[in-house]
Amino acid sequence: MIKPIKPIQPNDPNESNEGTKPKGISAADRAARAFRKRFGMEPAQVASAPGRVNLIGEHVDYTEGIVLPFAIDPRAAIAIGPSTDHQSTFVAEDLAASVTYPGPPSVVPDPSPAHRFANHLLGVLHAAGGTDGRTLNILVASDIPIGAGLSSSAAVEVALGAALAAWLDRPTNPHALARQAQIAEHDFVGTPCGIMDMLISAAGIAGHAIRIDCRDLQLTPVAMPRPEEAEVLIVDSGVTHRLSDGGYADRRASCERVQTILAGSLRDASLESLCDSRISDRDRTRATHVIEENARVNAAVAALETGDLSLLGEILLDGHRSLRQLFEVSIPELDCIVDTAAELRGDGCFGARMTGGGFGGSALLLVATTAVESVRKTVEQRFASTYGRTPTSMTVRACQGVRIES
Repeated sequence: MIKPIKPIQPNDPNESNEGTKPKGISAADRAARAFRKRFGMEPAQVASAPGRVNLIGEHVDYTEGIVLPFAIDPRAAIAIGPSTDHQSTFVAEDLAASVTYPGPPSVVPDPSPAHRFANHLLGVLHAAGGTDGRTLNILVASDIPIGAGLSSSAAVEVALGAALAAWLDRPTNPHALARQAQIAEHDFVGTPCGIMDMLISAAGIAGHAIRIDCRDLQLTPVAMPRPEEAEVLIVDSGVTHRLSDGGYADRRASCERVQTILAGSLRDASLESLCDSRISDRDRTRATHVIEENARVNAAVAALETGDLSLLGEILLDGHRSLRQLFEVSIPELDCIVDTAAELRGDGCFGARMTGGGFGGSALLLVATTAVESVRKTVEQRFASTYGRTPTSMTVRACQGVRIES
């Protein structure tokens, strides 16, 4: 049965929203403090939204597939308020970047490479219907590592949509916030992404992954392993990915060509249907990943429901092999992390795979709670011996989605 998704609510005082920044200062607190310092006034609204880890179901959301992500504790926050100087100023606190526009912000992309961050914000303002002619100030702060494949951009966009709706007293819901963020990515940032990242950031539920059917956007919570059983360890390859650089669009185009030939979604296709001689070898290989990945999602849901973490680990490893060999979006650094994790099966690691769109970013490892530190140490040592540097890592938990902060 599909359970209702929680509405956007103020911060729950019993749930920590501390991210990875020092001194326990949350992204929301940092955004509010920086807003006051920069603009000399209290923000009208502060909202925060989480990054995400996709447990399984990669590169299938734009072909009406099924995915299994969860929202994570590192968050991005937006502080927003009216401007008093007839200008609109956007500030990215962690990037030490800002841009000022005369009057209300224009709802067209900013062509300046120096203002790349602003297009994520301008796109949301455009998709949300503008600012009712008001000038405004926006300040962004984030705990989510940029370029690590944890959807920092989607979190910023979803947080802005929620803050703007609260400030202008507009109704909204997780699906609407996700659509606005997706429009921003497509039309202003140049990334033809699916809706998964934005929707899990908007609709995340603490302690749960969510099975998202990307055809009808039904959301089904699936309980994650108990904290005393297993944790998800994220290891950052240190290679920054940028999905708007072309590799992502090329693979999406492969899938779309196959769907045109088959006259239907890959969600409904079979491996046998890919024998059509009109499909190129490369497109066939990529479509094979998509068809098999959808099956892996359902298998992972079943493994979680029965508590079979060993089986879940096998599914993760199989998913990574497919992303490496069939879809060709992994990189040697990610393969090193996953291969090391695979060698640790039986020593506390259930399985691993890259997470996110690929071409860099992070790998996720499903690890027995009692073995997290030993697995982390082994992975870091193997990576360092190969690449001459130690990767950053962190454990993450499934957390609440977007919220208006008190």
